[in-house]
Amino acid sequence: MSGTVAFPIGFVSLRTGLSTHVIRAWERRYHAVAPQRSANGRRLFTQSDIDRLVLLRRVIQNGHSISHIVGLDRARLVELARPTSQPTTQSNDPIHADSKMPDGIAPTEIIGHSLKAVAMLDGNALQGILRQAAATFSRQALLDTIYCPLMEQVGRQWSDGSLRIVHGHLASVVIHAQLISLLSHSTGDAAEKPCLLIATPAGQCCYLGALAVAITAQDHGWKPVFLGFNLPAEEIAAACPILGPQMVALSITCRVNDAFMQDELTRLSDLLNNGCPLVVGGRASHNYRGSIEAAGGENCSTAAELVARLE
Repeated sequence: MSGTVAFPIGFVSLRTGLSTHVIRAWERRYHAVAPQRSANGRRLFTQSDIDRLVLLRRVIQNGHSISHIVGLDRARLVELARPTSQPTTQSNDPIHADSKMPDGIAPTEIIGHSLKAVAMLDGNALQGILRQAAATFSRQALLDTIYCPLMEQVGRQWSDGSLRIVHGHLASVVIHAQLISLLSHSTGDAAEKPCLLIATPAGQCCYLGALAVAITAQDHGWKPVFLGFNLPAEEIAAACPILGPQMVALSITCRVNDAFMQDELTRLSDLLNNGCPLVVGGRASHNYRGSIEAAGGENCSTAAELVARLE
């Protein structure tokens, strides 16, 4: 693989929308791709591998089985990947809870339908839309292409006045339930996995990002333990002797009081006393990069950076 850019499996999962479990299974059972191995045995994929996995996923969304298509050449796969759904008439009517989403629908369309349900305060419809999406997309793809962008859209529409606070609360409640459902579907023996302690520090009450971190960690072989939100440094540190984590992850999504947050990060670092690596993410975390690094931690502001750290 000399001279060729190589990507780890976590990055490939982000790019393709396939879970790492599916990618490994397709490699072992069907030889869908043939990644090289690094010196320490990690799978390394090329851009061609990524393109082929994306194409296979699209064909499967059109109703084909992986075992029947895995040996086909690219030209045939491209042909089979073309949309096959019947055209649908556009409607301005609100989506009902029992409505069906077309198979193979793009994430942007799912977000559009979800926003209509949020605007109507129709939690049942939103649950139905997101539940159907969960049956199609990998967990990481759900986080990166649907859940996080949806909440960002809701936040923007609240800021410009087209949605109210109540709309944001409804969307948060439904997304929270979806994340908890994903997190509850754990596989393997958790006792054999490294522990990742996750929390939001004092002053941070939004914890959807922390739950997303827990799901990502679970997909990459960790046992996540989410302690909750708005936790003082002393409480987070007190959990470490009990749980024995290999890493502590914090989510900072709102910039409220810089001096207070910097003090909390310093206090937590002192309490951990270099006994456990600290990573901090969330959309507001970059504002505290200097404090995070001064506290001996690492700022992982994107999902790809978190995956690289977990691996």
